[in-house]
Amino acid sequence: MLLLIFAACATDTTDTGADPHDTADTADSGDTADTGDSGAAVSVIPQPLVVTELGGTFSLDQAMTVWGEGDAAPVAEALAARLRAATGYAVPVEAPGTIRLALGGAEPAEGYTLEVNDAGVELTASDADGLYFGAQTLLQLAPPAVYTSSPVSGVDWTLPTVQIEDAPRFAWRGLMLDVARHFFTVAEVERQIDWMAVHKLNRLHLHLSDDQGWRIEIKSWPDLAIVGGASEVGGGPGGYYTQDELRALIAYAAERHITVVPEVDFPGHANAALSAYPELNESGVPAEEYTGVGVISTPLWLDGPDTLQFVSDVWGELAALSPDTIVHIGGDEAVDINASDYAAFIQWLQADLSADGYTLIGWDEIGPAGLDAPFYAQYWYDLDNTRDALARGAQILASPSGHAYLDMKQSKDAAYGQTWAGIIDTRTAWDWEPVPNGMVEADVIGVEGCLWTEYIDDTAKMDFMLWPRAAAIAERGWSQPGTWEDFRARLGHHGARLDALGVGYAADPEVDWE
Repeated sequence: MLLLIFAACATDTTDTGADPHDTADTADSGDTADTGDSGAAVSVIPQPLVVTELGGTFSLDQAMTVWGEGDAAPVAEALAARLRAATGYAVPVEAPGTIRLALGGAEPAEGYTLEVNDAGVELTASDADGLYFGAQTLLQLAPPAVYTSSPVSGVDWTLPTVQIEDAPRFAWRGLMLDVARHFFTVAEVERQIDWMAVHKLNRLHLHLSDDQGWRIEIKSWPDLAIVGGASEVGGGPGGYYTQDELRALIAYAAERHITVVPEVDFPGHANAALSAYPELNESGVPAEEYTGVGVISTPLWLDGPDTLQFVSDVWGELAALSPDTIVHIGGDEAVDINASDYAAFIQWLQADLSADGYTLIGWDEIGPAGLDAPFYAQYWYDLDNTRDALARGAQILASPSGHAYLDMKQSKDAAYGQTWAGIIDTRTAWDWEPVPNGMVEADVIGVEGCLWTEYIDDTAKMDFMLWPRAAAIAERGWSQPGTWEDFRARLGHHGARLDALGVGYAADPEVDWE
């Protein structure tokens, strides 16, 4: 499957007046990487750390070969497959290699060194992630047709000669997909994984449960998926992933050096679970199916005799599927649960997960819950909550709703989307500083763009809402602060790549698209 691309929370809320833009100075600071002007031959997204253009070109001709051995071999094979698909050339994987990939360098985690010169291409990294991300940069140096799935004739397959030293600013560069409000199939999610990989995004956060639907098979509580999964916003058929399907999706992402982070949202946003199992509801009556878009009061019955066992069972199965030790417990908008009961539940859940070796992340509402380090808090709305989490030893994942919530409209006259966090055009998605005021860079693990799907019911809308704003989020997570004009120019070049990839992106009128 690597042939195709090479790699080929909140619901509706009222505006409370809180300022989701309360971050440090915006990114448009004038501090740019050493890349020359935006019209230079090298135009890569996200922006590499240091680029030195050498002024020449190197041809990828019919005699080209790719080579990497040991742990570098899978990246070499995938790179050769991508070049083979687009050029129609044989591109064997054999020594010595026109394009040579090697592990064992001194680069930082996920970093790489790339040199294209008259003799060929050398790509080195200290780890397989860095080698993979370096290969993504190499592909962006090629003509945009490199992303097509069948050979393209008449293309001048040349690369600019260049030296690049690169490493990410943040370790977590994520995208959250809400598959609970509207369900999306494995194949539909895989499309986004392919495009995430091109942009060096490395975390896919899947929001698997909410009031409108439950999307993952739990074998010890089978009606969660069968009953709770049979609804969605607007009354559609819903759906769910079997555990085997989620394993396959996790493996697909891992081949593209992306980690899947599962989320089931407790103790609020639980209507789908309550519709499947009435014993989780204080009334003892199954909750009615909910197909609306607003926040409703359907929390778990925290004092119920079966509730803690239910939550422990769910997380026991889900955590066992997780490829990482970090799991997302939600924790947001727990309407009508008092603060002390909420804190006691979150503390119990942390202890339950910790006993099995897992570390939790939750939305910023978990900040005042009295958790113990280590844990992570995802800042989306309330900086006071976020600072409470930091004071308890958490690291922060930055997703400020006024910049990173990609379900917001991109213009006032947009046909769909929400507006409670503001209008988020491409510049707004790019122009923010991930380190909130009063924090230092070490406090922040990374950034994540979020696509809630109350109004997103097909892949065309998903593509349109995610791209190119997800590319702006990717740059914010990987690159050092730069200027909007430089990013805007590179994004104009990038449009041809998105076209070749088949991305139905929103052509922001502020960008001069090629």
